[in-house]
This record gives sequence, structure tokens and C-alpha cells, in this order.
Amino acid sequence: MVTTEVKRVQPRQPKCDMETLYRLEQANINCFPSLMAHHDGSWISRISPGSSARRNNSLNFYDTNDCDEAESRLNAARMRFKRLGSKFHVRWTPLVPQDVDQVLDAQKYTRIDETQVLSRSIWGLGDTEVPEGFQLTRVPLDEWIYKFAQASGADGGAPLSSAHQALLEVLSKVTVELLGLVLETHEGTPAAALLGVIDGDMLGIFDVVTRDEYRRQGLAYTLMCEVQRLGAEAGAETAWLQVVAENAAACALYEALGYREAYAYHYCRTPPDLI
Repeated sequence: MVTTEVKRVQPRQPKCDMETLYRLEQANINCFPSLMAHHDGSWISRISPGSSARRNNSLNFYDTNDCDEAESRLNAARMRFKRLGSKFHVRWTPLVPQDVDQVLDAQKYTRIDETQVLSRSIWGLGDTEVPEGFQLTRVPLDEWIYKFAQASGADGGAPLSSAHQALLEVLSKVTVELLGLVLETHEGTPAAALLGVIDGDMLGIFDVVTRDEYRRQGLAYTLMCEVQRLGAEAGAETAWLQVVAENAAACALYEALGYREAYAYHYCRTPPDLI
């Protein structure tokens, strides 16, 4: 396998069955769409010019048997991203065909940033306890994005950064129900935020953030409990999220909440001679 600059990433087998894996990958597309998409058989290029997020700027695969002309199709996808001004990454999941894997190694793609997809049942959750000094609200997307930006460290009243504008544009494409949650101080300062997306029986959880000065007060835990409660009320049976494997603090929080790994994925970065 290709060695990264920091750590060797090894593709590994999923801990869930393939039907569950496919459903989670389907929910990933529905919950966090790209601005553009190109379908080549079961290969989907998800492209969002202006966004730095790889989850909606990558080549994704949905059939392990769809491997005809793997090298030429991979090269065509790479050129498509280049033409549209987006960096090309392959998002490796257990659904990547073996022939594609071999081409990635032969062309010396760098495997980086192993990420775990975690899930749990969300039935039977109780009421959410809000820490003293804070208030918990659900707000619409156009309000949530500003509060999310402030919880991420932006100054109150400041215009959205280009990254947050790109995020808003992407989230505006979501066709299922959004749960924009915010914890604010009684003075109105956004201290923590989270976005939930309900796709039928699946609740996806994204963008969990706490402003630096409010860390270690259980705010992320509170938001997680509330989004799970709302998701269960809306009919979702499973909650899922993605976390970089090396983020020990986040992994510990999610494990305490009953989340367990379903499968892992990583990104394959284009080698310099192909950029």
C-alpha cells in the first residue's frame, strides 16, 4: 500500500454488512450533497467548486464489481475535476472495486486521513439536560450558518467567510429535513452548534463544534443528546456520523454515547506528477 507522510493507512474490512454499508453511503449523499455530480456507471464524481470539503469533492464508488476500464475512467474523472477547478480525491470505502485499488497503488496515490463511520440505535432516549447558563434552540439554516460560524470562532456580526458561504450553498441543496441546533449563552453568544439531517430511517450528524472558551462543559454532549431525541421523534431509527480516527476526544465522546464503528474510509490524494 502507499505510505503517507505521517501514517500508513491500511484499507480494512467493514464491521457492518454490505446492505447497511450501502444504506449509510446513500444517506451520505442525501444528507450532504455536492453542487454537481457526474455518473459513470456506479462511479459518482461529487464536485463542489469553491468548497474545500472532500466529502463533496471526491470520486465515490457504489459497486465493487464495476471495474471495467478502471484506469481510463479514473483518469477521466481526475481531468473532470481539474477542468472544473476542484482538487481531485478518491474516497476509498469497502465498495471500491479491487481493480481500482490496484490502479491507485500503481499510480502512487497517497492514502490519507482514515475516517470512521459510527452508528447506533436512537430509540429510548430521554429528555435533554441543558447546562446551566445556556439555552438550546433549533433554528433555520440561514440563521444556523451564522451561529455555526460564531461557534467556530468568527466574530459576531462578521460576514460569512468563503468557506461558510460554500457550506451554506451546499446545505441549501439538501432535500430532506435539517436540524440546526445551537447552544447559546443567556447573553446570546453562540457557544456550540450541530447540524442533523433526517433521511428516512437515518439521522446524519455533521459539523459538531464548540467555541474555544466554552469547551469541556459538556455542550457537544448536550447537542448530541438533543439531535438524537429529535431524530427519534421524526422516525429515524439509526444515527450515524463520521469522525477522523485520530480525533481521540471526539471518538471518546461518541463511544460514551453508544456509537460503534460500522466501517472506515480514507482519501486517496493525487500524486504530484498527475496534478
